[in-house]
Amino acid sequence: MSVSPEPTASPPERNPESAAVSAADVQRVMIAPNPIIEEVRLSRLREPFAVLPFARLPADQVITPSKPGNPELQRRYVKEKDLTELWAKITELQERVVSSVRADRTNTDAYQRDLLYARTLLLESDANYEEAYQVYYLVKADLERELRVAADTRRYRLPLVIYHLIWLAATVLAIGLDERFRALIPESVSIMKLAWLPILSGVFGALFNGMMAIHEHTTIRRDFDPIHLTWYLLNPIIGGMLGLVVFILFVVSASTFTANLITRPADELQSSLVIWLLAFIVGWQQNIVIQLLNRFLKALTPNQPPARPTASELTAPAEPPRQS
Repeated sequence: MSVSPEPTASPPERNPESAAVSAADVQRVMIAPNPIIEEVRLSRLREPFAVLPFARLPADQVITPSKPGNPELQRRYVKEKDLTELWAKITELQERVVSSVRADRTNTDAYQRDLLYARTLLLESDANYEEAYQVYYLVKADLERELRVAADTRRYRLPLVIYHLIWLAATVLAIGLDERFRALIPESVSIMKLAWLPILSGVFGALFNGMMAIHEHTTIRRDFDPIHLTWYLLNPIIGGMLGLVVFILFVVSASTFTANLITRPADELQSSLVIWLLAFIVGWQQNIVIQLLNRFLKALTPNQPPARPTASELTAPAEPPRQS
């Protein structure tokens, strides 16, 4: 969200007796005379640790049959017993794949094709013993990952959903504490009396993002990892903090256009739905704020010292002696 800069010839006139926080003030906050904000895109709103789904390749595109090797070494290290045991392991794994089939049997069919490829490798030559074993472990690892993700999903999904619902109920109830929050803020910074609802808007955005992440990773991608539990637990708190950051940035920027905005009496101040919307957005997509801050700091940071030159750059080849 950005607005083209206004002409700098003369700032818009404002009524000095009115210090209302309007949408125009919020728009001025988003004015950017450089491409810092323009480079940030809302192309995909997601949680910070999201990655693109991994495209699983068929085993015949990853593992190719061996070239004919040394027959003596093959007889020494690959016994008939080893081939029989591997054949039995492949058969057992095929049964496990069938027993773990889901409504979406895409992976099941892919695993069966890979195991059939492993059998074909063994039938073609005993020199393909290692390649067939690699296919076996490739499928076994994928199947174990699916079973572990399913177990973690059953263990953590319901508690995380309940946790977010508790936060949602508490946030809705906290809206009624706006008047008490205003009473706690001193009149010397009366503008901060309007910060409570933007903070809650940031929490709402974070809760919405957290519920989307739970659904995305437990139902759609099925790649839920408990290592990210800390993010799920701290996400509402971070959303509220970012909502406060958005409000403070607005106050700092709006004070440039409105004299004595910070200390105006509370009865002359009113909140703006645009601020709540911005707080909700940064709570929903926290990466935006992080990217903006990183780009802003990068723009303020002086040029970094050049990297250490390599030896080839410092040392030039010696010139051959000139013939007299």
